[in-house]
Amino acid sequence: MRKMSIFTVIVCATLLVLALPAFADSTINFGQPTAPYTTLTTDFGGGDASGNFINSLESGGVGFTFSGPMQELSVSNSTTAPWASWNNPPFVENSAPNVLFDGALGIGNAGQNPFTLTLTGSYNTVGFELDPEATQVVPFTVVFYDGANVVGTINQSVNGTEGAELFALEDYTPGAEITSVVITDTTSGGDSQGFAFAQLRAGNLPSPVPEPGTLSLLALGTLALAKRAYRKVKA
Repeated sequence: MRKMSIFTVIVCATLLVLALPAFADSTINFGQPTAPYTTLTTDFGGGDASGNFINSLESGGVGFTFSGPMQELSVSNSTTAPWASWNNPPFVENSAPNVLFDGALGIGNAGQNPFTLTLTGSYNTVGFELDPEATQVVPFTVVFYDGANVVGTINQSVNGTEGAELFALEDYTPGAEITSVVITDTTSGGDSQGFAFAQLRAGNLPSPVPEPGTLSLLALGTLALAKRAYRKVKA
C-alpha cells in the first residue's frame, strides 16, 4: 500500500504539471505592435486615402468585410481627416497611416455603433489601431468571436487628443479561429461620434512556449512531492 502511495503521488503530480497549460488563458492581448505580431500577420492596411467609401478590405480574396461603408482617408491630409495626428511608435506602427473612417456618411457626427468586422480567411490573430473622432476620452469594448462563441474581450479607453491605440488579440487554443470582431463605443447615452482604424492585420501565430524557468520550478515541485512521500515510507 505504501509503494502504491508513492506511485500515486508521482502520477498525480505529473498529471498536475501536464494539466497546467489547459487551465491557462488561451488568448494574448497585444498592447503594442510587437515584432511577432507584425511579422507573423498580414497587414491589410487602411485603404488608399482616395476619399472613396468601401465595404471590405481584402487581398487575394481574404481579409475583412465591414458592417457599413468606411471612407478611405489619410491622417497626413488635414483637409479631409479629423485628426491632427495619429500616434507614434511604439504605440502604433507609424504616425501617419491611411485610415478608414466610419463617421463621414452625411449624417452629421453619428458613427456606426456597434461596428462589425467579419474575417474572410482563417486566422487566430486579429488586430487594428483605433482612434475616436471626438477630442475626448472614449471607452471602447471590442469583442472577438469564433462563430457565436466569444473568444476574448478588450475594454480600453482611447483619448482622442493623445492618439490611437492597438486592439489586437491571439487565440492560441488548438483549432480555434477568429471569425468576427464587434467594436462598440460605450460612451454613456450611446452618442458615438465615429472613429477611424488603421493597420488592419490578421494572421496565425504559434502557441506561446512556457518559459524554461517555469518548467524547472514545476519539475522541482514534482520531485519534492515524490521525495517527501518516499521519506514517509522509509520512516
